[in-house]
Amino acid sequence: MPAVTTVARRLGGRLRRGRAGRWVSRLLDGDPAAERTALGLLITLTVLLDCLSIAFPTACPPSALALPLILAGFVLHTGLQLILLAPVTLGLVADALYRRPYGLTPGSATVVAAAAAIVLLTSRYRSRLGLRGTRGDSMLLELSERTRALGRLPDGLLDWRLHRAVAPAGGTFFSGDFLLASHRPDRDLLEVVLVDVSGKGSRAAARSMHLSGAFAMLLGSVQPESFLPKANEYLARLGWDEEFATAVHLALHPSSGRFRIFNAGHPPAAHYRRAEGGDWQLREESGAALGVLSGAAYPAATGQLALGDSLLLYSDGLVEVPGEDIDKGIGRLLAAATPLLRYGGAADPAAELLGTVGRNISDDRTLVVVRRLGAGA
Repeated sequence: MPAVTTVARRLGGRLRRGRAGRWVSRLLDGDPAAERTALGLLITLTVLLDCLSIAFPTACPPSALALPLILAGFVLHTGLQLILLAPVTLGLVADALYRRPYGLTPGSATVVAAAAAIVLLTSRYRSRLGLRGTRGDSMLLELSERTRALGRLPDGLLDWRLHRAVAPAGGTFFSGDFLLASHRPDRDLLEVVLVDVSGKGSRAAARSMHLSGAFAMLLGSVQPESFLPKANEYLARLGWDEEFATAVHLALHPSSGRFRIFNAGHPPAAHYRRAEGGDWQLREESGAALGVLSGAAYPAATGQLALGDSLLLYSDGLVEVPGEDIDKGIGRLLAAATPLLRYGGAADPAAELLGTVGRNISDDRTLVVVRRLGAGA
């Protein structure tokens, strides 16, 4: 016997392929004919609700006229929403004249007026973009998923394990941090870039999605030493007032473990050296944040990951606590990471560290752990 979810999926597929499903699809795509039909149906619903309110005053209040307005906010553009206001207003007048013995109460009129104002205000941007229903939400979700896919780390690298963990501020789906990754086996080169866009919330997330696409085009198409200078020039040309981004760029040769790190105003990458007794080396060489200074230089910090060594790349949200020196936050991160990397017991050290160290949930938090296996790691 098929599962309930399977039956529901099949039923949903049949409805989408049917005449009604095709009409709904055209309506959400902004087809004018489908919108006019929807307007006619909503006017009919308005008349029906008003008649019920007059015929059955105790069962159907005049505030029910808010329902057609709310539905219109999802499927009609602003011009047709204003047209719908006319029959809704006439319905309220009819209630005031013919709905006995209650008439039109101030509360019901206020509810309908508030619904109309909220619908017009919240749908004006969707109407301008030609979005209907939840298409705008779906579009943003798809953009966010594609941005995350740009930072998918490669699997199956011999003797290497790469882990990432991303936690947007407030538990939302959108983040001002983003990751980019490029693996070119023909050149024995793995590149990972972590970018933190200034600001918080939806504005930072919008800039993050904007820059992720532009930077992804650069990564892998230019030499590693040219990536941050070109990204900086691109951001400087945009001319965003008081907006910038920090970034750390890892260029790793997996066959030898040799790496270069380029930093643009970002917290320093941390190199765990197992052979040195499990000590840490912070790679603090850095240039200016991206978009701040045109023509800025970004010197490389070079090194080699020996067997059992690891690298941590992280955003400031993971180590920054308001009113506290960032060095203390970095110290906490490294202290928590040491036993995980020394004994290698954690299946996903990035996720574990994010859960234990990333206490500042008001900021985006991102962590990348690059581990070279061996020597008991």
